[in-house]
Amino acid sequence: MKTPKLISPLVVIGLFYWFVVRRREAGGPVDPIQLVDPDRLVDKLCDPFAEPGFLHYDPENPFGTRWIPYPESCEPAPDWLSLLAKKDTNRLSFLKNRTILILGDSVDRNALHHFAEMFGLPRYCVPFDDFSKKGVVPTGWDDRGIPWVVEVPWLGLTLTNGFFYGVDDEDNFKQKPDWHAPGKAEDRIDKLFKVHTAQLPQDPSFISLHSGLWDLAFFGRQDRAWQQSSEAPLSNERVRVWVKRAAQILEHTRKTWPGIPVWYRKLHRVGPVGQASSLSVSTSDDFRHDGKAEAAPEKFSNFFTNVRTHELREMMDGVAIAMGAPVFDFGELFEGWQRAAGRKYPAAPLYISALIHHVYMEHVGRKGWRLWHQRELFPVTAFNNSAPVAA
Repeated sequence: MKTPKLISPLVVIGLFYWFVVRRREAGGPVDPIQLVDPDRLVDKLCDPFAEPGFLHYDPENPFGTRWIPYPESCEPAPDWLSLLAKKDTNRLSFLKNRTILILGDSVDRNALHHFAEMFGLPRYCVPFDDFSKKGVVPTGWDDRGIPWVVEVPWLGLTLTNGFFYGVDDEDNFKQKPDWHAPGKAEDRIDKLFKVHTAQLPQDPSFISLHSGLWDLAFFGRQDRAWQQSSEAPLSNERVRVWVKRAAQILEHTRKTWPGIPVWYRKLHRVGPVGQASSLSVSTSDDFRHDGKAEAAPEKFSNFFTNVRTHELREMMDGVAIAMGAPVFDFGELFEGWQRAAGRKYPAAPLYISALIHHVYMEHVGRKGWRLWHQRELFPVTAFNNSAPVAA
């Protein structure tokens, strides 16, 4: 269903004159003017995390962190964290015996860690090829580069991640201590992530995909080497390269786990990157100006400049719309909280609440969404679209 077109300004002026001015001249009553049709999607399921709103966060009650939409036509998401704390298996039945696969970077991995810490859940790393070796880091690997698993035993729910370095297909990050072959995202999916998920209690029934943070780092490293400014927007050629690679990774993910819903997580704005970097200590030295002449501040500031972050976020929307993927805009919700990046609160409650709600939306079924009637979405065939639980 296409979105209704807006009425042109000339038509609006004409209607105003005819229905108001002329009616007043005639001395007749003035009826309310309705220039647009009522919202015909009000009975469809909205995504509160995609609506304009505000982040409610109380340091005294971090579990009460909520995203509150401004539009009255879209209710806030249920308080999923409280339901988890209460172990409400009835309200959370849509999570039973499921596996959630999160493909992305350290933001996603940290969210899993913090989720486990918040609820005291079992958490462990495993080799890609041997799920029985819980807590074992294989020789030559870094624990940041192998899967982490979080269990919610009373739901039979498993969450796990797969780390990759964005759209890079040239192994440009081989010097990083946590890098390990294969480097290309598609190869990691085939040779690592698919091998890992095949050993889990259940196949993935929901996938979150992100590529952005390391893509900015990839372009930034090039600029630093070429003595170019990272404050300049990406060239048209770089835009074409990223869009092509991002679409390829999304398509490969879908083909690897056919019929499974894949949501695209958008990039957040990192903010200032300096000695007190909001990123991890192990990587911040590489991401900021290092004092060398070839990386002089007037030529290079950091990889995550505002102009490029905004540009990449728009590119992500373009890819998601073209590929029919729903979007989780973590960056939009987290904007203004950059000082808390890397900390447990409020990022973790926000991230996990949205993740659970999006699984719930898939449980309801895409045809019941407002978004389904607003733009084309890729069909989902392998998620159990049973009747929604009360929420």
